[in-house]
Amino acid sequence: MNTTTTTGKLTNGHRLVLLPLPFQGHVSPMLQLANILHSKGFSITILHTRFNSPNPTNYPHFTFLSIPDTASEANPLISDVGMIIRFLHYINISFVDPIRGCLERLMSEDDGVACLITDAQWFGIQSVADGLKLPRIVHRTSNISSFLFFAAYSRLRDTACFGSFSDKGYTSFFFSLLIQIFFLKYIHRYLHD
Repeated sequence: MNTTTTTGKLTNGHRLVLLPLPFQGHVSPMLQLANILHSKGFSITILHTRFNSPNPTNYPHFTFLSIPDTASEANPLISDVGMIIRFLHYINISFVDPIRGCLERLMSEDDGVACLITDAQWFGIQSVADGLKLPRIVHRTSNISSFLFFAAYSRLRDTACFGSFSDKGYTSFFFSLLIQIFFLKYIHRYLHD
């Protein structure tokens, strides 16, 4: 079934919901993917947080839906890796129910939802997709260094590279040094094998 959007573009009647992580390096690639999918005839809905939300006027061919949240601070200050990890943990716990509500609402509309495409760090959303019997595709926006790190993480963990330390300064220095050595070693091997 083909339908026509308000912009006059023919769509295939299938709505895709995309849920980017609210960081620029994640929002931009997700919007690029959305543009590609839209050019193939899909109707696109971008589900987003209030924090670092995309500008809907730049994408008039998409529908934008803000996730209602209970956060007291609309734009949290994220200045270090520890804060990013806490923020990821926070959104994966606090936003599960609001995201479920948004998806239920979208699924009850005429177009329904054909598939949910999320950023890989929305790990708390798989249970929502499973519960709604909604197919989910995970979009990873990483570079080759991140890919190599994730591929070797279990080996590093098994060799106790991520043991606990009581001194935070020592931990961050050690971790930074370890990552630099790891990437130099494995990128060199990757490029020369």
